[in-house]
Amino acid sequence: MAVSSTSIRKRSDGRKSLLVYMDEALIKELKKVAVDDDCNAYDIVEKATREWLERRQSRKK
Repeated sequence: MAVSSTSIRKRSDGRKSLLVYMDEALIKELKKVAVDDDCNAYDIVEKATREWLERRQSRKK
């Protein structure tokens, strides 16, 4: 069975992809930190996004 290039791969952790355009230098630094911390760049971005959303929500209360 052939898989088309438009098919979406399902991850076992339930994550979905998101395309985000960022400054090239910021991406480079993020990747370096991920390597230094032995983690994935998406883990750093996910954590930072969750923290930002929590701060934003608490300001609205």
